[in-house]
Amino acid sequence: MRGRYIALGGFVAVALTVLAAGLGCARPPRTRVVILGLDGLEYNALHRYAKDLPNLTKLLAEGAHAEMEVTTPIMSPILWTTMASGYPADVHGVGGWTNGQGRSFTGADVRVERIWDALSADGRKSVVSGWLMTWPAGIIRGQLLSDRFVWTLPMSRDEDQDVVEGHPQVTTYPDTLATRAAALLPDQAWLDASPLAYQVKEYGAPSHPLRRDELHLRVFEALWPTSDAEFGAVYLNGADQVSHIYWPFTEPEVQREIRLDPGAHKRQVDEILRRHPNHAMPPWGETGLTSDHLGEAAQWVPDYYRYLDSVLGRVEAVIGPDTTLLVVSDHGFQVSGSKPLVEGQHRGVAVFAAIGPHVKAGATGKVHVYDVAPTVYALLGLPAAADMPGKVATDLFDVVPLAPIATRTLERGVLEVGAGASAGDQALKSQLEALGYVDEDGKPLSAIGESRRKMNVVADPNAAGGTTPEAAPGSPGGAGPGGAAPPVGTPGGATSPGETPRRGP
Repeated sequence: MRGRYIALGGFVAVALTVLAAGLGCARPPRTRVVILGLDGLEYNALHRYAKDLPNLTKLLAEGAHAEMEVTTPIMSPILWTTMASGYPADVHGVGGWTNGQGRSFTGADVRVERIWDALSADGRKSVVSGWLMTWPAGIIRGQLLSDRFVWTLPMSRDEDQDVVEGHPQVTTYPDTLATRAAALLPDQAWLDASPLAYQVKEYGAPSHPLRRDELHLRVFEALWPTSDAEFGAVYLNGADQVSHIYWPFTEPEVQREIRLDPGAHKRQVDEILRRHPNHAMPPWGETGLTSDHLGEAAQWVPDYYRYLDSVLGRVEAVIGPDTTLLVVSDHGFQVSGSKPLVEGQHRGVAVFAAIGPHVKAGATGKVHVYDVAPTVYALLGLPAAADMPGKVATDLFDVVPLAPIATRTLERGVLEVGAGASAGDQALKSQLEALGYVDEDGKPLSAIGESRRKMNVVADPNAAGGTTPEAAPGSPGGAGPGGAAPPVGTPGGATSPGETPRRGP
């Protein structure tokens, strides 16, 4: 069954903008804006691999950039929805990948306007490709390829891969975009000729992210030049997916330990599998990684970064110099505290960089994930909302924001498609299970994995100065005193910024 929704709250912004114009208030200059979202892009890696990343290096040198603080738990659906809306999880409605009953969070759970909703209400167009939590595809002015579109298509040569035969038209807006997007899917010949062909061949299930990332990019490349859209958003998750598994091998300390102790990697893998029998077998897990294959293992992450550097070059070529480009990530990566030779884990510092009109070239500083949406609204000449916790990044941009409206929270029209059903739900959950986010029933192993037991404590009102471990996982931030879930990003729901969602002990 098909379903669409229309954001209603943004019409308030339109009315206020028209009123301001009638009172003689000058609307600030506006520019076209594109956000390139690169999930898991590590800030320090941009410097480590600078000589092999000419486009990213030029972006940092000629544009503005900052380390971006993010909220905890460090989960992609929460953070990308925050960047697109300006609101924390307890307001925007997305609490992770799945809830405590195993139902997937989707765009149907979003209770606030996102940037493309506000623009649509203002009569202006957007092009959105692959952004998380955009399925079911809502009605916008412009074109939208939802994050679930790729899960309706076979993405690897794995014969056992789950492929949805449901209603692919619900994964795009307008419906006709589905046919055009399917024709842009990279074929096997292109994958075989790619510098990352060795990764695609060896990765297995879940499918390597190259095909998915390339599709999101190709759709944007095809749509933007012929559109009169004022905003674009492209999301690629490959850096995150590869780094979860291969990040440790990029670190000199890990390389040194493996060279000095050839059995260290195998012992750690055996211990993980002993404690977690359902854990996916890590690369080289059966024999153990030794110095013989360390060079190969160490290339996976930097090679994927080289691909992403080429992506940036292609986006810049398509949008031209008159468009303001933001390149952002939702977190970085570091070696796992408990499995340092086997897995990477999220680091609570993300990338924020920009170039183009209204950008203060050479400016540096720090921003918060809450600042992304207010800054984009200012660049687009739209008001942010007074109840958004962030601010415009005026240290990095030469822009004067409009006076804020009261809120950009919204009501939704009736949605006929049930959240968490169809459109690649099982295929997505299979990948999340392999990466350690959910169990075989789709239920979150915890909002932040093992760190919930190790790091999270809340005040015990019955003990002077005492603390008690946080309660059961399954809701953002876990359960606080009395069983109530504290808002994500607040002290009751906070975690160590470095922890990543994995199977706990």
